[in-house]
Formats: sequence, structure tokens, C-alpha cells
Amino acid sequence: MSRKSSKEGRKVNISSSLESEDISLETTVPTDELSSSEERDGAARVTRQLIERKELLHSLQLLRIELSQKNLMIDNLKVEYLTKIEELEEKLNDAIHQKQLLSLRLDSQLALQQEDARYDNKHKKLHF
Repeated sequence: MSRKSSKEGRKVNISSSLESEDISLETTVPTDELSSSEERDGAARVTRQLIERKELLHSLQLLRIELSQKNLMIDNLKVEYLTKIEELEEKLNDAIHQKQLLSLRLDSQLALQQEDARYDNKHKKLHF
């Protein structure tokens, strides 16, 4: 019987200590208030959000890769066009130089012909 009385004494002590606690300080939400369907909906919502977030991050990464590839293509095209421009400028400079040489040759040929024509005219006058 002494065991029974000690157990009853403990029960009284436990219950009195619970009664003396301030309930307003309790910070946890009791889990028995949330239904299991609400928990599943919340978990599904979080999982769906995580999947959507990962999909968006993946799409963003793909777009970054695509942008990087396009930037490289643009850079390659710039180099190609700059090379073509340099080649065309060289050809233009060569053509201008050739034109100047031909112009000088033409001028000198013209001057020779004019001189020959003057010489011929002088000799013709002298023979008449």
C-alpha cells in the first residue's frame, strides 16, 4: 500500500506543477490541430514551389549558356568582318596606288606625245 500512496503523491505533485505553469508563454502550436491533409497540401505546395524554382533556375542557366554562345558567335563575326575590312582596305590601297602609277604613266606618255607632236610640227614647218 505504501507504493500506491507514493504514486498518488507523485500524481498530485505533477498536476499541481502543470497548473502553476503560465500557458501564455507556450510558443509551439499543437500538432493535433493540423489535419494530415493540410500537412500534405503544405508539403505538396513546398515541393511544387521547389520544383518550379529549380525549373526556373535551370531555364535561367540555359538562357545564360545560350547568351554566352551568341556572344561568342557575335565576337567571331566581328573578328571575321574586321579581317575582311582590313583585306578590302589593303585592296583599296593597292588599287589607289595602281591608279596613281597609271595616272603618272599616262601623264608622262601624254607629255611625250605632246612633245613629239610639237617636234613634228616644227620639222614640218621647216621642210615646207
